[in-house]
Amino acid sequence: AIVLAVSSLFFLTVSKTLADWSAGVAGTVGVYEATGSEILSGGKTSTAVEHAKFGFPQVFIEFKTEAGPSIGLEMIPGKVKTTTTSRTDYNQSEPDGSNICTGNDFCGSSGTNKASVEISHHITLYGLLPIMDTGAYIKVGISKMDVETQESLATGSTYGNIDGVQGEHISLGYQHDTDNGFVRLEVGYSAYDKIKATSNIGHVVDVDIEGGSARLSVGRTF
Repeated sequence: AIVLAVSSLFFLTVSKTLADWSAGVAGTVGVYEATGSEILSGGKTSTAVEHAKFGFPQVFIEFKTEAGPSIGLEMIPGKVKTTTTSRTDYNQSEPDGSNICTGNDFCGSSGTNKASVEISHHITLYGLLPIMDTGAYIKVGISKMDVETQESLATGSTYGNIDGVQGEHISLGYQHDTDNGFVRLEVGYSAYDKIKATSNIGHVVDVDIEGGSARLSVGRTF
């Protein structure tokens, strides 16, 4: 009888512990804006604003605390590549000497630049706070990712990869509980730290990235 009682207590404890854990998958579609500037080796500065829309999958694991809020970790598996953007520029020396173009800056002619970005190792630590018993919740998180630039530039310059770019995220969502788990729908906003890169011929690029997203996730509580 004692063995049976201890065994029952053990399995009840394990079940209670597992009931605090959830895991699931999600699909996200976002529209992001990249605002950047490039300083050529001759001193000329060009600026641009680009928009990109793309989707990506996510997986997550989450622990619900006794106080109610949950703490989770989510990851984008594999890599996400943006669409390739293209722009044609014309570079020449200004009469007032404000810009001195060089051979490396396609001086006196036009040049077409193509570039895309590949994101990998995007991991987010987040907290989820339910809004009473309404099913609605607020989620905030911080993330890190690695950025690999893939470019074909008229200047012949190439940029290295940037590791450990940090981001901040906030979203508002609604959770519908089912017999076997839950379904969530949320909209959010993300902003990343300024990305700065220097090319092999001395050009400097500064980029700010921010955007909004919509996400559908399905999870199960164990």
